[in-house]
Amino acid sequence: MSKTPVVEMRKINKGFPGVKALIDVDFEVKVNEIVGLVGENGAGKSTLMKVLIGLYKLDSGEVMLRGKRARITDPREAAKMGVGMVFQEGCLLPNLTVAENLFLCQEHMFRSRGLLSMRKVVEEAERQLARVKLEVNPKEYVRDLSQACRQMVEIVRLLWLSSISGLENPVLILDEPTTVLISDEIERLFTILRQLKKETSIIFISHRLEEVVELSDRVVILKDGKNMAELNRSEAQIRKIQKLMVGHELAEEYYKESEQNAPGEIKVIEIKDLEKRGKFSPLSFTVQKGEIVSLVGVLGSGKEEVCRCICGVMKADDGKILVDGNEITINSPKDAIKAGIGYIPSDRRDEGLALQMDVMSNITLIVLKEMIRGGLLQIRKEREEASHWVKNCRIKTPSLKTLCNNLSGGNQQKIVLAKWLAAKVKVLILDHPTRGVDVGAKEEIYKRIRILASEGMAIILMSDTLEEDIGLCNRMLVMKDGNITGEVVCPAKNKPAPVDIISYMV
Repeated sequence: MSKTPVVEMRKINKGFPGVKALIDVDFEVKVNEIVGLVGENGAGKSTLMKVLIGLYKLDSGEVMLRGKRARITDPREAAKMGVGMVFQEGCLLPNLTVAENLFLCQEHMFRSRGLLSMRKVVEEAERQLARVKLEVNPKEYVRDLSQACRQMVEIVRLLWLSSISGLENPVLILDEPTTVLISDEIERLFTILRQLKKETSIIFISHRLEEVVELSDRVVILKDGKNMAELNRSEAQIRKIQKLMVGHELAEEYYKESEQNAPGEIKVIEIKDLEKRGKFSPLSFTVQKGEIVSLVGVLGSGKEEVCRCICGVMKADDGKILVDGNEITINSPKDAIKAGIGYIPSDRRDEGLALQMDVMSNITLIVLKEMIRGGLLQIRKEREEASHWVKNCRIKTPSLKTLCNNLSGGNQQKIVLAKWLAAKVKVLILDHPTRGVDVGAKEEIYKRIRILASEGMAIILMSDTLEEDIGLCNRMLVMKDGNITGEVVCPAKNKPAPVDIISYMV
């Protein structure tokens, strides 16, 4: 095995207006190694990787690939040098087939006398897919694939691009690859990555530290754009990594259980015989003032559809919804907002934010009409409102005019939360609110959820983990096959164990 690192990044500096994203960062990847790259949102992980693949031009420093200085100008050039990145949001074209996506912009390799041979395209696609044991029809459209399959198609494309360049030991960068995967898909992905390690090097970015520790040979930790620490597999312990990431020992009381209050007696929202045929049977429940109610269940239990019907993303077939005792009709998200119901979706980038708009515009989006006088928008009032919530929610942004697309995932999530707080909703539905955010941002989100409940907001919660649901909620409704199969009270000083809940779920 070569002792020369396949990637060496030395004294990397990168800045944007108002912020230094990377400060003298050193990073290397050895041959046939899986490196975990972790840090809080805004620590510089994604910026460093975008420098490596040529999306960002570094201000100073140098990049070495296989012992030679490299000048990478764009992702296409990076792929020719054997470095490719699978982004969290994906880069495939959904209206093209698997085969067409695999060989996009390389179709000339399958031409004969000026004509494209689809037979050769499909045959080569089958060979490449077999490398990772992916049983997918090359003629199938990407839009019809699961997220797990889409990720594997992107990995196959990167491996193929490296192979046609004649390069050994390509480098795969995986940015939060497990965020939208279920447990079986994660296990399969990890099995494939361990096999690929024999011929590639892998950079694994994830906020799920248990996965980083399980998969990585070495863990590199960034904080505030600087190198914080580097741990070998034997040293990499979750608690140690957490402390290095956030700069302090995480509180024992991670879910702020001592701040959990008993709910009030007033029913804020009542669900009566709500039904969506094929998704969930008629069901009823209430959420009191200041109460956090978790809906839990496995994939397909119906909990997501229940929440989408309440917030108007999906229309229920039957049943009633009452807010403050008044029956309301919800046919669209606009109806739900008018009734005082807010919804923070799990997919903040596509559903929760206008990414190409700035921070201020996103925060005030729902309440903009309230700031218009005489047909003119009161810019000063809008700025004051946005500034209040940026400070209140501890959003890290260079300015109110910074595009949301340029902020970290954790700060994007805080902006979504700020938007609904500005709208002063009575009911807030949280759909996996900590998905894709680091441990420090999670602590802040947990604290904010507790504050909202103490102020009387009714909260319906669906979390990434059963432990998070148990830790945060006052009461839990367990769903299975579209029905509520159990109701569990979760008082602050007497929380149930996960095993007590699972029996209702399976």
